[in-house]
Amino acid sequence: MDLMPENPIQTKKSDNTKIKVALILVFVLIVVLIISAVLVWMYSQNLKEHAFKVVIDGMQNSKASNDEAMFLIQQDGQVYTSIEDICSFVGYNFYRGGYRQYTEDRSKCYVNNSKEIVSFTSGSSELVKYTTDTSDLPQTFEIDEEVLMQGEKLYINEQGLERAFNLAINYDGQSNTVNIATLPYLTTYYEKQISNASIDKSTFDDNVKFNNSKALLKSLIVIQDTNTLLYGVGLLSNSGGLTTVITPRYSKVEYMEGSDDFIVTTEENKVGIIGSDGITKVRPDYDTIDVIDRSVGLYLVSNANKQSVININGKIIVHQDYDSIGLDLNSYEDPSITNRYLLLGNCIPVKLNDKWGLINKNGDTVLPVQYDGIGCMEVQNTQARNTYGIVVVPDINGIVVEVDSENDSQQHSKVKKYGIINSSTGDLMVNTVLDSVYSTTTEEVTRYYMTVGEQEYNIVEWWNEQN
Repeated sequence: MDLMPENPIQTKKSDNTKIKVALILVFVLIVVLIISAVLVWMYSQNLKEHAFKVVIDGMQNSKASNDEAMFLIQQDGQVYTSIEDICSFVGYNFYRGGYRQYTEDRSKCYVNNSKEIVSFTSGSSELVKYTTDTSDLPQTFEIDEEVLMQGEKLYINEQGLERAFNLAINYDGQSNTVNIATLPYLTTYYEKQISNASIDKSTFDDNVKFNNSKALLKSLIVIQDTNTLLYGVGLLSNSGGLTTVITPRYSKVEYMEGSDDFIVTTEENKVGIIGSDGITKVRPDYDTIDVIDRSVGLYLVSNANKQSVININGKIIVHQDYDSIGLDLNSYEDPSITNRYLLLGNCIPVKLNDKWGLINKNGDTVLPVQYDGIGCMEVQNTQARNTYGIVVVPDINGIVVEVDSENDSQQHSKVKKYGIINSSTGDLMVNTVLDSVYSTTTEEVTRYYMTVGEQEYNIVEWWNEQN
């Protein structure tokens, strides 16, 4: 039996120690929780900072950011964008199938806004732009990567996206952000930043304003002298400065996409072409200038209602010796003819005294002015759908020509016969004995045919057999 009384002082010390330990444990737990919360916050902030983002016209777009199918980020940092998905964010409409082909072919598509139409084909490094003004010629642009097809969607790289949709795009790998600036946004921005900028403020029509706004994508901007009210062009620097490259002394300037040149109009109402470096390429000596093909630098010019063709250096390719230059597309149904002035990228049709000939883009005569027509406008002996009389047979580099002869059985009537010539040499590939030359398109495949009497021949197959 322990007869010693319990030490109250010792018991009190023991209780205090337990309390202190408990407080320390609580404090440690609080610290751990705080540290954990901070770490979780930092981790979430890091995830948020590096989460994929899309910024359009200076504002983060959550809908675009969350669309996982819109962008394909390559290992090298290159960005491919879904043509279909981007349209609604940058003011374009999307359509499956080839332009004017009215099919649901998913390997082709086109987009449009109020000013232009752009067509794409899977596996092709070309895109074609058409203006909504049907009198303008389409323009083909070469891009450095082919259009990709993944699943049922077509994707295009940054260069192609900028060209097709008239915008600027870049990808910041550190912040995992795609930045897009549309043309209306850039136009508004630079109109505010540059005091003598004159894009939307000018008296030009909407098409000229649209073309001039495209110059911003090349760091070029139309400017106006506030005293004379005449126009020129400035070059924007990275620091925001402006260097004059075309002095403001023209009543009108219009940017030409692709060549990066400007058509300028003097106060005397004469037109010429000046490059973005300020060098005059075509002196302003003409009444009008129309683009035939910017990729090869050909222009249709006129003086005193006489037409001629010049190249970008001002050299005369086709002299003012002809009654007309180019075909009247209203007379033809051939869907492959998009440029009435330049056939198969080489031949310019010319007409004199109701006879036709061909001159190539270098100014050399391919075909003397001796034929009664270019192309076949009448299709005989066939009722097939999607069948058209044709001007060219692209697969064999051929151009259809027409020769007329008197019809002995019917007074004052003509018998039309057709042949096919080589667009490079002018040599006859098929003699002028054909009754019809036409194409038929089925299941997205176009085939070319010629008829002699009751006989029908596939032109490409026949040509390959002969050679």
